[in-house]
Amino acid sequence: MTQHNDVVRESFTTQAKAFASNPWVTNEERIRRLVASARLQGNERVLDIATGPGYIAEAFARAAREVIGVDLTAAMLAIGEERTKQNGLSNVSFRMGDAQNLPFERENFDVVVCRLALHHMQGPRRVVGEMTRVCRAGGTVLVEDIFASEHAERAEYQDRWEKLRDPSHVRVLPLSEHLRLFREAGLETDAVKTFDDLCPEVERWLATTKAPPERAAEVRRLLEEDLARDLSGTRPFQDADGDPDWAQVQVTGLTVSYSKQST
Repeated sequence: MTQHNDVVRESFTTQAKAFASNPWVTNEERIRRLVASARLQGNERVLDIATGPGYIAEAFARAAREVIGVDLTAAMLAIGEERTKQNGLSNVSFRMGDAQNLPFERENFDVVVCRLALHHMQGPRRVVGEMTRVCRAGGTVLVEDIFASEHAERAEYQDRWEKLRDPSHVRVLPLSEHLRLFREAGLETDAVKTFDDLCPEVERWLATTKAPPERAAEVRRLLEEDLARDLSGTRPFQDADGDPDWAQVQVTGLTVSYSKQST
C-alpha cells in the first residue's frame, strides 16, 4: 500500500492544477447533487476522504457545522486550503492522511463522504471499513464513484485504458461489488442513484495526467476498438460533426447513501 500511495502522490502532484480545473471535478450541479444526498440539518461534522482540491469539502462546509478534508497529496490540499481561505470559510480544514488508515477515533463524524476515489484504492474494503469506523451510529456514509460492467472481461478492458492514462488507477468496481463491500461493513443502503452525465473529453482527459505520447496513443486505439465493438460498456462516442479524432468517453457513475445502524 505504501508503494501505491507513492504512485498516487506522484500522479496527483503532477496533475493537481489541471485536475482541479476540469469540469468533471468542478461541475456545480454534480456537487450540489452529492451534498443534497446527505440531507444535512446544519449541525453535522463531516469528513471528506480523498478530498483532492477540496470542492466537496467546501460545498459541505457551506451547509454543515464543520468539515475536515483528508488527502494523500500535499499539492491537492494546498489548492483546497487556498480557495476556501479566499472564500472566507472558517469551518473547513485540511490535513494529510491515508483513507486506509484514517487518523481519527471511532464515531467522530456524522457524515463521511468519498467522491471519485475508490477506484484509486488498492484496499477498497479497508477504506470502507475505515469510513464506517469513524462514522457515528445513525450517521451517513456517502460515496460517489464510477462503476464498471458486471462482466469481468468488460470491466478489465476499461481498466486497461484507465491505467494507461493514470498509473494511480487500480480498478473500477461493478455496482454489485460496491453494494457488497458496504453491506459487509455493516451499513444499510438507503439510496442508489446512477448517472451518465460524466463525459470527459478525451484529449483533455489525457492531458490532465500528462500521459506520455505512446500511452496516449494506446488509449486512443483501445477506445476506438471500444467504439466499434462495445468492449467495456462505457460507450465512447465521437462529435456529432464527424470529427475524425473521436471526442468523449461516457463513464457511468453512481451515488450511494448508506446509514450506520445503532449497535
